[in-house]
Formats: sequence, structure tokens, C-alpha cells
Amino acid sequence: MKRFLGLLVFIFFIGTAYAQNIKQSNVPAVVLNAFKLKFSNATNVNWKLDKGNYIVDFKVNNKNSKLVLNDRGKIMKHEKDLYVSEIPKSVLETIRSRVALFDVNDADRFEEGDNVKYRVLFEISGKDYEFWLDAKGKLLKFNKELKDSEVPAEIINFIKTKYGSLDIDEAIFTEERGNVKYFLKGEINDRYNDFIINGKATLVNHNQDLRDSEVPPLVMRAVKTAYNGYEIRDADLREEGGKVTYTFELRKSRDNIYLILSPDGKIIEVKKR
Repeated sequence: MKRFLGLLVFIFFIGTAYAQNIKQSNVPAVVLNAFKLKFSNATNVNWKLDKGNYIVDFKVNNKNSKLVLNDRGKIMKHEKDLYVSEIPKSVLETIRSRVALFDVNDADRFEEGDNVKYRVLFEISGKDYEFWLDAKGKLLKFNKELKDSEVPAEIINFIKTKYGSLDIDEAIFTEERGNVKYFLKGEINDRYNDFIINGKATLVNHNQDLRDSEVPPLVMRAVKTAYNGYEIRDADLREEGGKVTYTFELRKSRDNIYLILSPDGKIIEVKKR
């Protein structure tokens, strides 16, 4: 199944990407015993260490699971793949109130403390659907991939009037806590653009890829003065909350710099990568 736009993907185990692999023999007994007590039938067990917490990937009944335990063996987070038969009836009923017929492609359960969420994915006519629901079946978030013809005309007209005709590569409808947004990405005059627009056809966020010649002279001069000798790898315009900023990716030898500047050339943020 294709992934939704990065902004839509819920990252449950955030911060574990750089965890260190460790042998089970190096896991403290209190942590290992807590795991084995709860998951005595686990297979394919692999351990990682991240900022003092222990992350364990494993399988139960051929379904993937993941835990985060602290150094005392307390389970902090638990993620597991589900069989369709394990999805609560209340969750399925809520989904059916939106989509009458579907075949589940993937289902997951996420637990953190007393907070339990379910994520259900499926595909209809080549388009992805994603539901996030709580343990009682209350809808938390709904994402649906759209055909170009399903994007409301007022949103298409808004973009065309202000920015030009958008050749849509991807369109997604999302609803969260009653708020509707449309995520669109594609090209305008051969330049990459992405938009977030609310249900009232009001701009929330816009990013546009820029040629060097399209960067305002004041901004370009500020970049070249502060980082003389750096290669400009990418330049983008960003609109959010009525404010415009310019972002740059620069490189010199092994140095990679990420800049954010205001329209008057003031450097707002600098990050090294």
C-alpha cells in the first residue's frame, strides 16, 4: 500500500530511528523477565537501546509487535499488527458508517499508558483509506486519497487564481476532530508545489520549489554573504499563517546547512545536518 503524505503519517515510536542494536544477553534481567512474563510465546526477538529505554521487536502468532520498556521493565508503549478478527466491533462499525464495503489491508493497535488507538488501512479502486480510532470506536482521524475530480472546485479555482494551474500528483482528504483539510501536491509551471487548504478553501500552508533566479535579491544576497562558498542545493518558498519565509539547503564539502530566512533577508533559523 502506498504511503500517505509524510504530514499524515502518525509516528508512534518517534525518536527510535537511531536506537542501538543490543544482544539479549545485555538486556537487564528485570527488563527481560518483564517481557518474557507477558510474551512467553514471542519469536524473532530483537532488542535495541535508546536513551535508557529498551525497544524489542518480536512476533506473536506470526504478527509483528514492538514494545518500549523502561529500565525497570515497565511497558511504556506497545504496537502490534492485528488480524481482522482482533479489530473491535465498535471500530469496524465506525468505519462502516463512512465506507460500506471494504477489505482490510492492515490493522494496528497502539498503546501508550491508558491511551489506546487503532489504525485501519484499506484500498478501494486503487485509492488508499486510513482510519485512526480510539478504543471505543470514536473517529480520531480519517485520511482518504482522492481522484483529481474529487477535489472541490473552489479549491482548484483558489490555487489556479493565485498560483496557476496545478498538475496534481497526489490529493488527500483528511478529517480530524471535525476539521477538514486537503493536501495537494504537484507542479505549476514545472515547479513543485504542495498545499494544505482547509474545507473553506482557505490556505493553511504552501511550499514552492524555487529556481535561484526566483529568489528575491535581498534574500539571495543574505545567503551568499553569510555562507560564501556554499553550494545552494535547494531553495523553497513557504507560506504559513499569512507569513512568507524562504528555506535553503546548502552544502560545502561535508557541511550541510539548512537555513530559514525572512523576506527582508534576516536569518531566522540555522540547522546543521
